[in-house]
Order: sequence, then C-alpha cells, then structure tokens
Amino acid sequence: MFERKPLKSQFIITFILIIISSIIATIASYYTGYMIYTKIEYKKMYPANYYEKKIPDIEGYIRKEGVVFLNRSEKQLIEKIIPSEGILYQVMDENGNMIYGTDYKKLLNGKEDLYNKLNTTINIDGRYVRIIPVFDSQGKISGAVSLSYTLTPHYASTSDKISLTLLFIVVVFSPFIYIVIFTLLFSKKFASNIGKPVNMLIDASRKVKEKDLDFNIYYYADNELGKLCKAFNEMKNELKESLISQWKAEQERHEMVQALAHDLKTPFSVIQGYVESLLEGNYVDTQKVKKYLQVIRDNANKGSELIKKMLYAAELETSCAKLNITPVDIYSLLMNKKESYEMMAKNKKIGFKIDVTYEKQVKMTCPVDIVKLERILDNIVSNCICYTPENGTITINANITCNNICFKVCDTGKGFSSKDLSNLFNKFYRGDESRSSKDGHAGLGLYIAKRLVEMHGGSIVAFNAKGGGACIKFDLHFLENNSNRK
Repeated sequence: MFERKPLKSQFIITFILIIISSIIATIASYYTGYMIYTKIEYKKMYPANYYEKKIPDIEGYIRKEGVVFLNRSEKQLIEKIIPSEGILYQVMDENGNMIYGTDYKKLLNGKEDLYNKLNTTINIDGRYVRIIPVFDSQGKISGAVSLSYTLTPHYASTSDKISLTLLFIVVVFSPFIYIVIFTLLFSKKFASNIGKPVNMLIDASRKVKEKDLDFNIYYYADNELGKLCKAFNEMKNELKESLISQWKAEQERHEMVQALAHDLKTPFSVIQGYVESLLEGNYVDTQKVKKYLQVIRDNANKGSELIKKMLYAAELETSCAKLNITPVDIYSLLMNKKESYEMMAKNKKIGFKIDVTYEKQVKMTCPVDIVKLERILDNIVSNCICYTPENGTITINANITCNNICFKVCDTGKGFSSKDLSNLFNKFYRGDESRSSKDGHAGLGLYIAKRLVEMHGGSIVAFNAKGGGACIKFDLHFLENNSNRK
C-alpha cells in the first residue's frame, strides 16, 4: 500500500502524481477552451474589415443629409447610423475645426488641409480616417465628417469581450491553477498518511506521561514511521518491565521498612521501661551509672521518635490516611503553639512572632485537619529551631482568605543551600553531611509536612529571605465538603 512505503518514496510519488494530473487537466482545458473559442469566434467577434464595410453606407447617408449634421443639436441623428463600438467620428467646420464628435484628436490643419484630404482615407496613429465633405444647398463645402476605424477583429459587445478574456485567462493560467489544486489534494493525503502514526505516537506519549503503559501502537509499515512505532513499542515494553520491577522493589522496601520499624518499636519500649524503672527505683548507687542510664534513656526516646516518624510516613504512603476536617481558630491555635515552641527553644533563647491576617468577610474559624496542621507546623518549626542561632527569631505568618490559608515560617539562621532547595522535601534527605541521626533527625520531618500539605490540596516551597534566613511557605485549601479526602 502507498502509506506503507518509505517517506521518500511517498513524497516522490505524490510529486509525480501532482505533475501528471496537472498536465492531463491542462491538456483537457486547452482542448475545451479551443473548442469553445472556435464555436463562438464568429458569433461573438467581427472580422477585421467589419466596420470598414459599413463606411460606404454611412458616407452615403452623410452626403444625403448634408449640412444638417453641422448643427450640434443633430448629434443623435448621426450617432444612430455610426456604431459607437468600432467607429469614431468628428464633425468639422469648413476650416477643419471640430464641432462635436467622439474622436477628439486634431485631424486637420486648416481649410487647405481639409480640401486636400476630402474624399480620402488617411492613416493616423494606426487608425484609418475617412474624410467626407458636407455640401450646402448651393454645392459649396460647408464642413466635413471624419470616420475613424481600425482593421482588427472586434467583439460584438463589451460583455462578450469580458467573457472571452476571462476564458483566455483561465485557459492560459490553468496549469498553475491545477498545480495548486492537485498539490492541496495529494498533500492532504500525504499528510494524512504521516499524521495517523504521528497522532498514535502523540497519544502514546501522553499515556506514558500519565503512567499508563497498558497499550500498543498498531501501525506496521516498512518505512521510517513504522520503525519508529516499533521502537516506541519496544521502549514502552522495556519501560513497563523496568517500572514493574522498580514498583515491586519499592513495595518490598516499603514493607520491609514498615515491618522493621514496627519490630524495633517493641525492644525500644522495653529498654525505655527498664531504664525508667532503674532510675525511679533508686537501684543505682553511683552518679556515673546514673548518667549512663540517662544517656540510654534519652537515646531510646530519640530512637522511639524516629520509629514513630517512619511508621507515620509509611502510613501516609498507603491509602488509609484520611483527613478529619473541623473548624479551627487559627489565631488561637498559633498562640498556643507559640508557648510550646518557646519552651522547646528555651535553651537557645529564640523569640517567636505570630502574625495572622484575614481578608474581609472571612470567618474566624477555618475548616482544616487540626492534628495534621499541628504536625506540619511542628515539623517545620522544629527544623527552624535546630538551625536558628541563639537569640534568633522565628516568625510565623498566616494569611487567611475565603478559599485557603497561606502560612510562611521564617528564621534568622544561615538559610538553605542550593542543594537543600532542590532536595529539602525528599524522603530521608538530611542536608549537610554534618547533620546526623544522633540529633533525632532522619530526613522525614519536611517530607511528612509535604505529604500532609498535599492531602489538603495545597503546595509547599522553600526559599531564602532577602534579609537572610530560611523560609518555608505552604498553603492549605479548605475542604469542607470532602472531610474524608485521601
């Protein structure tokens, strides 16, 4: 089939078809035009001497009527016998001066020139001019009438001239017209042959983007597009197998982490319990042993917190995580959180500023999941406390509109590095190499915050403030009508 041929062959065949079709159509048009012209030639056109043959009759009529034509008021009388399409006339006095007429050229130079050219036919600028004398009743020459004509074929009427001219133009330019027409027709077919597999590839690319790999491109041809579709199918199949393997490995890793975290929770709880019992039961006699037990307890607590975060992150990645939307007074919530944050940052003497703004006619309470909002703020602020120097400041702004809340948390620390800004919300990202898990930091806090923000239909970004310091901005959309959103 034509569409299965190589693109180069399709192009050459299309070009040849355009030329051949145009030549055949042009020959047919020339022949048709010739036949039409021969049929109407003698009906619509007069021979070259058509008007010359009328001169004797007109001349006889002028000689008969005589001086009556010298009167301008008799103009209609002479124009009745002179065909305006092919003959121009001029009525002159006895000195050769024009009285009236349709020929406005000066034909004679005085009376003597008039007498010399009476009853003769002269050639002026390619036209033949017959000078006819006009006699009065005494036989004296009172003037003359000139009749000007050409020996060329004439159209019977102006409309016939226009129609034949159009026919001539159409026939002459028909090759170019046919080339344009057939180029449009055949190029449309050529484009259709190319467009079909191209559209298939576009649809396939869209499906790959949407992570839908359950499809095949059913286009088989021994040409460039066929090979491209075949290669795309092979790439899709390889990608599908690779993703399936990756998804299985990710699922296995996720289940392993979840199981490991769950299994570690019990021994940490046992360690914490025994250490607490030893410390509270006064079984320890030496200060050194007591100090060691306190270190064990603190690290057990940190390990327990890390496991809780891992389990919570794993829960967010499953389909069981839901929102519990309730009306919340944002200002009261932030003021209560401020007190707890000040206690957390007491040793570093970090100050906290709270700023809440409302748009006009906005309710004081907002529909959000208060538990998840507190966790978002706790994770962000705890990160700020870690990297804000002593006597620094952490500012929490909240701008409340009728559709969402926009939070911005900024500190006066050293800010984020370019690497941080690119990876800050990635799972297990811990930023600087100097940061380590000994401080209870496992790179899950901001990852969890991002997931919780997205559950509210919002987004979260990190940036550096102009005056220095790190900022994290996030927004929560109100979901009153969808309290079970996953």
